[in-house]
Formats: sequence, structure tokens, C-alpha cells
Amino acid sequence: MFYVNDEHERNFNYFLEKYPIAIKDKEYRTGFYIVAHPVIFDFCSGNPVSDDNGPFDWFFDDQCNKAGLSNGYRQLVQAGLNLYNNYDDFSLYLALGNWGCEIFEVFIQACKIRRGEDLFNHNYSNKLGA
Repeated sequence: MFYVNDEHERNFNYFLEKYPIAIKDKEYRTGFYIVAHPVIFDFCSGNPVSDDNGPFDWFFDDQCNKAGLSNGYRQLVQAGLNLYNNYDDFSLYLALGNWGCEIFEVFIQACKIRRGEDLFNHNYSNKLGA
């Protein structure tokens, strides 16, 4: 698994423990992986699930100032939404022109998780006895 730093990994593990659906559901796991990025995690105050609908509830909250997210991170969130539930307000063309190496690597890992290619899920499930 690619993590931008230790905080990203801790945030992701926190979400997996708090929302166990993500252990078996790759769409949720993908969303929580993206939201666990330290910049995005801080932006949603570490509480992305406000309406019990999924990891991107905060993004649709009228009280959330999405303008505070840089364009690259906003596009990463939109990519996550697309991988989570086929959100159509995402342009890969524009995102690739904006992302640096770190955000691009997060996107690639998110795609792998969504495809079920994350060995982490298997290892984590074994640790929890799932």
C-alpha cells in the first residue's frame, strides 16, 4: 500500500476500525483511503460520515467550505467519488494536468483498492478475524 506518510496510514486504519464496512466493501475502502490523506482528513475534521451515507458526506455538506481545498485535492476527492459511486463531476484529463507525483500515486493506489488489488485488505481482515 502506498501512503504519503505515517499519518495517512494511521488515518486509514482509524477509518477501518471506526467503519468496519470498509474492510469488506472496496468502494468504501477506496473512499476512506482518499479521505485519510492528511490534508483531506484535516479538512473534514476527521469525521467524513455525517449522514451515515459514506466517506464523502462532508463534501456535500453546505457548511463545508470546499473552496479551502486546493484544486488538486478537490480533484482527488472527485476522483474518489467517481470510484465510490460513479460521480460524474470529475475529469481525469484535468486532474492529470494538475496533480503532482504524490496525489497521482494516491489516485493509482485508490484505483488498485477499487479493483480489489490491495493486499492490505486481506492482511487487515486476517488481523481482525473477519
